[in-house]
Amino acid sequence: MRGVRCLIASVLLTIVILYNSTPRPRNHRYVRSALRQDIEGTATVEQVRKEIEQAEMDLALKKTKYMELSSKLETLRSEARSTQETIDQGARQELLNFSETIDARSIFVGNVDYQVSTEMLERHFNTCGTITRVTIPQGTKGPKGFAYVEFVEECAVDNAMKLNNTVIKGRALNIFSKRTNKPGLKFLGAPPRRKGRFM
Repeated sequence: MRGVRCLIASVLLTIVILYNSTPRPRNHRYVRSALRQDIEGTATVEQVRKEIEQAEMDLALKKTKYMELSSKLETLRSEARSTQETIDQGARQELLNFSETIDARSIFVGNVDYQVSTEMLERHFNTCGTITRVTIPQGTKGPKGFAYVEFVEECAVDNAMKLNNTVIKGRALNIFSKRTNKPGLKFLGAPPRRKGRFM
């Protein structure tokens, strides 16, 4: 009987030792919390990946839009340059036409005395037609010795030509019809320049 009790005690001791030495399972709450953190971590990585992909797509769209706008801007600049060139050409042509119109109503007067004033020339040619303007070009030392007279009527030029070689202040005037100077052409209306102060 005593031997049986010892055997039972030995078995119980063995069971206690095995129970104490066996690792216990984690707390259920801890396991659930750890699982939730793992799931949330995975979800966060996936969300970041999607955000990066979206940002890359947005950047690609912006690059495409930028290229389109750059192309449109270059087209607009090209059209603006073309338009400006057309305007400039038209303006130059209009200016040339206007100059030709004025020149058709003007005369060149050479061999003008340096003491002659615009009023004196206006009185000299007032019988030819309605005078719009009388110009005596000036140099660094004074009048250059010639003048331009502009009329309202083109027929006044023919009348003024009849006064060629008429005298003002002892000088015979050289009168020519004025014309527009075009590139490559010399002024055919004015007499050749002479060296020195007097023409």
